[in-house]
Amino acid sequence: MNGTYRNISFRDGGDKVFSEINFDEEGRLFFDSFFIRGNENDIFCMENIPHIVNAAGLCICLEGSADVVIGSQSYRLRKGDMCSVLPRTILYAIRKSEDFKGYACVCTPQFLMSFNIPLGTPLYLFVRDNPCISLGEQECGWLLKMCRLLEEHAARKEHPCGMDISRLLASAVVYEVIGIYRKGNVIEQQPFSRKSKYYAEFVRLLTANYAQHRSVEFYADRLCITPRYLSAICKELTGMTATESINNHVMVNARILLASTDMSVLQISEELNFPNPSFFSQFFKRHEGVVPKTYRAMHRYEVGSDV
Repeated sequence: MNGTYRNISFRDGGDKVFSEINFDEEGRLFFDSFFIRGNENDIFCMENIPHIVNAAGLCICLEGSADVVIGSQSYRLRKGDMCSVLPRTILYAIRKSEDFKGYACVCTPQFLMSFNIPLGTPLYLFVRDNPCISLGEQECGWLLKMCRLLEEHAARKEHPCGMDISRLLASAVVYEVIGIYRKGNVIEQQPFSRKSKYYAEFVRLLTANYAQHRSVEFYADRLCITPRYLSAICKELTGMTATESINNHVMVNARILLASTDMSVLQISEELNFPNPSFFSQFFKRHEGVVPKTYRAMHRYEVGSDV
């Protein structure tokens, strides 16, 4: 299956800061898989800039190693490791070893949503907060077999029920991954509650509006609930208040811009819609403990550290 990807800059002109990776969502390409190698400039490392991934996917490291940043944390993938990326996640692939070989599977956000895994449930939050895990030899073998079976079937374009079979096989792959994350980790499942729905919509609104709107009232108004109730929901599901969630989202983007681009503090403050660099520096120091320039000097992405 050959997916169609598009690189879309969030800016119409000037220096590119983030690009957006969109997966073809015309209905045909709901799932795709491909190999990644160390000597290729592919979707896993293209342009060497941060990407916001508008898809769900995983990559299994088969050989070599790769240094990646997911959210604001750096990871080194080695043989047998798997990383999972959820929709709207910031992904920055810094480098791959020459002998790196990985197997990746990607699906559209709509296909993932069909499994009814709300954004506020422990399973979703666990995968979001623990994107990289080590697979056992048997787990890795089973997952690869299932992905390759899906690939082989997709080549049978003449089959009258081909799309239905492919969708079922892709579903099996997703459930296999869910099982891997559940195995050995006690995760209490929650029903699709009203609170989960509110939190999911809050995350969607925050992702789209964090640079322009940082008041809890803005998001609560759009959810038609009180700021106090929104904060209580966030605290219950994530351990952070709504204000802390908003500030954390801003800080994730600020850290990545400082660590992975050559933008000045002025440019970053404008990108994140702060009134001036001084205000941005004060905000950053309050949450990080150091000013932006110091953070940049200390964290020009210390990749390769074990997490």
